[in-house]
Amino acid sequence: MKKKKRYVALCGSLVLSVMLAGMPVHGTEVEDIQNKTVDLQNQLQGINQDLLKISNQIADTEAEIEDSNNEILRIQDSLAISRVNEERQYEAMKLRIKYMYENNQTSWLEYLCSAKSMGDFLNKLDFIRGISTYDRNKLEALEEVREGIEQQETDLKEQQSSLKELQAQLGEQESNLKKKAEATSTDLQAFQAQIAAIRAEEARKAEEARKAEEAQRAQEAANSANQGTSGNQGTGNQGTSDSGNGRRYPYVEGALNPEIGVFYFEGHRETYYSQRVLPGGGLRIPGRHIAWDGTIRDSSDYICVASVDHPWGTVVNTSLGPGKVYDSGCASGTIDIYTDW
Repeated sequence: MKKKKRYVALCGSLVLSVMLAGMPVHGTEVEDIQNKTVDLQNQLQGINQDLLKISNQIADTEAEIEDSNNEILRIQDSLAISRVNEERQYEAMKLRIKYMYENNQTSWLEYLCSAKSMGDFLNKLDFIRGISTYDRNKLEALEEVREGIEQQETDLKEQQSSLKELQAQLGEQESNLKKKAEATSTDLQAFQAQIAAIRAEEARKAEEARKAEEAQRAQEAANSANQGTSGNQGTGNQGTSDSGNGRRYPYVEGALNPEIGVFYFEGHRETYYSQRVLPGGGLRIPGRHIAWDGTIRDSSDYICVASVDHPWGTVVNTSLGPGKVYDSGCASGTIDIYTDW
């Protein structure tokens, strides 16, 4: 076997070691992520409640602003009417004063002199005085109405300004909460994805363990059948192979063995490589041992094989029984069986 295969095996073992060293303890990790997920869900629920509360406050504030706008328009209309009335009253008063004191003094004197008694004279004089007093009082009343309307307009505008400031503050709070909700939702999705990935990995390993257990049962059944014929290792359709140091391993004709060297089985090509040429110490095979037929096997009695067509740890069928991939470096379409031949 070429030195390149040894290098590939060593690199593969180093990569596997790093992967195993960084692999988390799933039970503890899942529990920790689930706790974080619950916390994030509670945070997101609280943020959504705050968003709903602020949204209602914004809606109420907008309604108040709309009402204040309508009230300001109404007051402005009233103020315009009041100013018109005030101006009319003022113009009417000026006309009466002008009429009384400039053009019709004689008429007013005649009006006073037409009194039939002192009481009648005083009454007429009070009437004349009352006209100017009425105009003055009427004008003052109109001024008071106008000033009151103007004050209402000022108060409403100040209220509207405060409402718009509150609306801006609530909008900023709503924007910040939406950003916080988005970030929390992103974190929550990330943790949920981690949990899903861990669960999928656990399911994959469980399925792999199940298949491995089935393969082990099949191998045990095959071993039991082989043990029934082990007493006749030198006769029938079986032969022996000298490993070079005095050890002999039985082999079955019609399967890969040291004398055949290359064998075609179930659509793939089988070869072997000896641990005497390539020890394979970097493969990290659990329970590595030499089986009765000279193949190198793991603790589950899977034959250790190399393949570039199957991932590490895949169980494959060989002419010598179930094998598990622990190495690569051979050509595509070939399964290289690890032996002590």
